[in-house]
Amino acid sequence: MGAAVHYHGAEAQIELGGRRIFVAHWDHHGYAMACTGDWDLVCCGHSHAAGVEQVANVKGGRTWLVNPGTVAGLAGPATWALGDLAAMRFQVLSMAA
Repeated sequence: MGAAVHYHGAEAQIELGGRRIFVAHWDHHGYAMACTGDWDLVCCGHSHAAGVEQVANVKGGRTWLVNPGTVAGLAGPATWALGDLAAMRFQVLSMAA
């Protein structure tokens, strides 16, 4: 039986739902990778500032950049991101009451 969790290290390059996804901790690293145009979605963190935006890339397109914010609730309410990869729609949700 396989493990339920796979540790990718400092960054991950995965394909899920037919989408090319890059995941990194550092927000500046995530932004740089989104600018390459090699990914459909880039997820990053570190800043604890939630956000969903499309970034212009060097290939003339736009890449989704998603930061879930602070899932641990550091310096504010806990937030997380929910995404629909088929429709490429993303939203940040808060666990605040």
